[in-house]
Amino acid sequence: MPAQTPPTRRVLGIDPGLAVTGYGIVEPRGSGGTLVHSGALRQRSTVSRANRLARIFDCVRGLILEYHPDEVAIEQQFVAENVKSALAIGEARAAAMVAAATSGLPVFEYTPSAVKESVCGYGGAPKEQVQQMVLLHIGLTELAGPLDVTDAIAIALTRLADARLEEAMAR
Repeated sequence: MPAQTPPTRRVLGIDPGLAVTGYGIVEPRGSGGTLVHSGALRQRSTVSRANRLARIFDCVRGLILEYHPDEVAIEQQFVAENVKSALAIGEARAAAMVAAATSGLPVFEYTPSAVKESVCGYGGAPKEQVQQMVLLHIGLTELAGPLDVTDAIAIALTRLADARLEEAMAR
């Protein structure tokens, strides 16, 4: 009987924010991943908060409908510099999570330090180091867009690494 290959797992990673929401969709490849699609939703502060949240929901829902991820991974709330920032990030996270939940997808949450540990081997790595390691993991030399995009890809890669570990433990 031939060995069965595990099904391809496609993960949508999200780095949420009201001004910029980064996203990256990856599939497993070796110990890293293959980038399927990435980008950022940029929004002006002149747009109402409710409309920015609706756009985040619509963006995530659209990505799910177009790219058919199996799971969504999102950055977990961290202690922001102030209450206003924490609230804005929490609202952006909620909009993205509701889009995933209404699409029937499981959502996995990761702290920034867990993502940095997974991708760089050090939980206190600076964003620029995360960017360089993400490029190494996905086999690219550069990627256009803000650091929010590589952060989102790092979140998706973290989920892939966790899924690999879960599968190995199940064997």
